[in-house]
Amino acid sequence: MATKYSHRYTPAMPVLAIRLSAPEETATGPLLTALVDTGADICIAPRALLSRIDVPASEAVRVRGQWGEPFQTTRYLLDVHFEQGVIPAIDVVSDPNGREIILGRNILNKLQLLLDGPAESVEILPGAERRRG
Repeated sequence: MATKYSHRYTPAMPVLAIRLSAPEETATGPLLTALVDTGADICIAPRALLSRIDVPASEAVRVRGQWGEPFQTTRYLLDVHFEQGVIPAIDVVSDPNGREIILGRNILNKLQLLLDGPAESVEILPGAERRRG
């Protein structure tokens, strides 16, 4: 099923509906909107959201922000749930000031996606390796 791009951004951006959980746990939280960002190396989530999920931190890491500035943050290991299934054990770094979930290449490379710019839609295609969840 295709999802329409979000027009909260200019230009419109591809988004997917997801749920996050601790590894091997059922995702019981709310459905979240995540930006599809093929330029991001890793998934990013607001620190406040990660604290509500109550997932333990893996380790402190040093990353570069979108403008190249380095900063210290925390890495978490999460399962990412889509309508089609689950991608287990994904590294997600916390953003202390962010309000958006960003799906980076560390998860996008595990999916077959169709980004249809003219139709402003994104779709997870069947065939990517994943388990039901």
